[in-house]
Amino acid sequence: MSPQSFFLHKLALSLPDIPRWVETRSMLLSGRCEIFGCDETGAPSFVVSSPELELISVAGFPIKEAILQAAAANSNEVEILATPENSEHVAEALPDWAVSPAKLHVLQGESRLHKISANVELLAPSEIEAITNLPFDLKEELTLAFRYSPVAATIVDGMPVSFCYAGSQTESLWDISIDTLAEYRNKGYAAACVAYMIELMRQQKKQPVWGADETNAASLRLAAKLGFITVDTIMVLQRK
Repeated sequence: MSPQSFFLHKLALSLPDIPRWVETRSMLLSGRCEIFGCDETGAPSFVVSSPELELISVAGFPIKEAILQAAAANSNEVEILATPENSEHVAEALPDWAVSPAKLHVLQGESRLHKISANVELLAPSEIEAITNLPFDLKEELTLAFRYSPVAATIVDGMPVSFCYAGSQTESLWDISIDTLAEYRNKGYAAACVAYMIELMRQQKKQPVWGADETNAASLRLAAKLGFITVDTIMVLQRK
């Protein structure tokens, strides 16, 4: 293990393997990130950034200059994750950013998963290129996802219409990423795709985490349908 990998692994181990840290720890464990403003003199404080994922997370209370530096090094589409405890500190560093809460869920039981049936299978990267009606942004997202996760899809009339993959992974958790083509939403295809992926990741002894903005009613309904319950809240900052 290189010194840099050892350092990132050490930072990951300083945070518990719980839902609020699934994305942060995934960036650290994978090495797909850079660190700003690390202070290890007390409780861990640092900013972890992944321009590739357009994601930043703030742990503890790093200096505000480090938060600003990380934000400046990313695209305008970047999201910044904070905890309820440090979100005011982060918001003070970024007064022009909007803050919104997101609910984190974990699966309670599995009985509802077995009631969902549809034709779901794993895709190969080449199959993504063959989908003619796939939005450009989603095609880019799935192409990146294939580097780090299996990608499952619900198939309707021979065409993939709903997609699920592990957006983040830690030793015991994975973060659900789900997207469905607009004309195929609200028909159960996303639920079937998520259920398939949950069973697949369970073989690796990894449990799912479902994150959804408080205003995303459709995502919250689907989480409840699949048997997820709310366990925590994180704060998400985006440029106004």
